[in-house]
Amino acid sequence: MALAYLLSIAVSFVVLAVALRRRPAPAPTPPQAPAPALAALPTTAEGDVRVILAAAAQLAARLSTAA
Repeated sequence: MALAYLLSIAVSFVVLAVALRRRPAPAPTPPQAPAPALAALPTTAEGDVRVILAAAAQLAARLSTAA
C-alpha cells in the first residue's frame, strides 16, 4: 500500500515537471497596422437613432410592467 502511494507521488512529480518544462519562446510577430477609423454617422442617421431609442424605451416599459 505504501509503495503504491509513493509511486503515485513520484508519477505526479514527473507529470508536474513535464508540464512546467520551459518551452522556447515563439518568434515575435510583426505589429499589425491599426484598423481604419470608423466614418462619422451620416446626418440622416439621427432620425434612425431616435426611432431605435424610442422602441427600446417602449420595450423596457413593457418588460418592467411584466416583471
